[in-house]
Amino acid sequence: MSSKNNPENRGKITELRVYNGKKVKPVLFINRNRRYIAAQYENGDLVMDPIKKMPIPYQQV
Repeated sequence: MSSKNNPENRGKITELRVYNGKKVKPVLFINRNRRYIAAQYENGDLVMDPIKKMPIPYQQV
């Protein structure tokens, strides 16, 4: 019998995406009016759009 909580059934782990030569991971960004998955560097800094001054969505990386 299989279980949904069995790590072997979850599939392969995907590679982290790279932005400006640094690995980024997805994080949940919550603002007053917005809530989306943003990109964050491994050191904890959010990947910021220099023009809009907002975190870049992870899908755009």
